[in-house]
Amino acid sequence: MIQPVPSQDNAVSREDFVSAVSRLAESVYDFHTRFDIPTINAKTAERDVFPRLCTRLAFLMEETGEHAREINQGALHRAADEMADVAFVAMGTLLEMDTLGAIACYDVANKNDEKTLHTHTVEPSSGKLVKRTQAK
Repeated sequence: MIQPVPSQDNAVSREDFVSAVSRLAESVYDFHTRFDIPTINAKTAERDVFPRLCTRLAFLMEETGEHAREINQGALHRAADEMADVAFVAMGTLLEMDTLGAIACYDVANKNDEKTLHTHTVEPSSGKLVKRTQAK
């Protein structure tokens, strides 16, 4: 049975959501430090970059599969936990990519901050946000 989605009456606040994501990012950083996971940077041998990113992709695919399984079973709480695992691995990959990962975070945030109801709309059939077409 599918669990109900929380109502708007108990929607998480901006402050609480940002705090939760920040806490997850702290955990990612500390985890990588604790296990001495190296970053990919100018000192990384070129032959090592692709295999390391492939390993990260495998981790991400595993966690995404676990998330999908919980959704398919209608287990909302476990699906949320698995999505947090997906985010943990994704953030870890960004961290492993060193300054490129940090810059990418700012770039994506800035790009999405520029999207408004005037520039984009939600596609009714898919729920995806798409750029509005310019009327001629």
